[in-house]
Amino acid sequence: MREPHPLSYSSLSTLEKNPEQYYVEHLADTRPPREAQSPPMAVGSAFDAYVKAELHAALFGRGADERYEFGAIFESQVEEHNWDFALRAGKHVFKAYRLCGAFSDLLEHLKLSTTPPRFEFRLNAEIGGVPFVGKPDCQFVPDFGEGPIEVVYDWKVRGYCSKYGASPSKGYAVCLDGFEAPKHTRSHGKEHGLYLARQFKGMTINAGFMETCSTAYADQLCLYGWLLGETPGDENVVLGIEEIVSKFMGEGTPPQLRYARHRALCKKDYQLKLLERIQTAWARITSGHFFPEMSLEESQARCALLEDMSVGLAAGSGDEAGDWFNDVTRDPYRG
Repeated sequence: MREPHPLSYSSLSTLEKNPEQYYVEHLADTRPPREAQSPPMAVGSAFDAYVKAELHAALFGRGADERYEFGAIFESQVEEHNWDFALRAGKHVFKAYRLCGAFSDLLEHLKLSTTPPRFEFRLNAEIGGVPFVGKPDCQFVPDFGEGPIEVVYDWKVRGYCSKYGASPSKGYAVCLDGFEAPKHTRSHGKEHGLYLARQFKGMTINAGFMETCSTAYADQLCLYGWLLGETPGDENVVLGIEEIVSKFMGEGTPPQLRYARHRALCKKDYQLKLLERIQTAWARITSGHFFPEMSLEESQARCALLEDMSVGLAAGSGDEAGDWFNDVTRDPYRG
């Protein structure tokens, strides 16, 4: 068993959803082969590169920092086998983001920041005694005349490569079409039924909490806020999601895109339960009793089996290895 690395939002999510997968990927002595970046992931990463490079250029001047040039971000985030596809797809998403006005709206808020906005930066810190790592998309501190506001943002691209597409998460402040057409969609310019606007230090946000929109968004952004030094339970950090959702338009045709804006706080009780979750997860990882629903002997035997299987997985390749991994991480103790 390897020494555990700091937790991250993604590894916490894996542990809670599929502990066997977490063990093989993060704890087994023999590391399994790294899964290649999927096309949907590449699209999101390419869009990230376009939007962060353009925002940084608008705020600080093009060439101000080579780390935020498009090529630097793109090549660091998009694996080479996806470059051709991701360049085109990411540009398509970014054009939609600009066309609907979301880019210019966010830029105006970033210009009000009392500290230089930050993009794509790595953080390491202890949260409640648990070592954690994260990479927020964007952090800024705007002042609308009623005092500075801590804001943490993330961009999401959903359903781009899917024939089923995706709909905006509930609770959005506004949904905007990211394409030109004779007639807008029914949701264009409208707010979600669960959205209720309120003013928070001069910034318009949802009176509902982020966890009612998406627990995944709440988890990720709360963790980023804590890595930035905010206190778990503090209801004064605005969490923002810039969401691009897709509609399948046929094979070989780029999807139709819409934008949805989410801005909200996270309730104290939810945050404290999230803190308990990461502490419970870390205790599980470091206790030597990884499967607490089993006896210690059964847990150790299961870990030994996963260790053996990870050796075979590392030696395999292609689809067979992937099928084997799925079989290995299917928990026989769950009915």
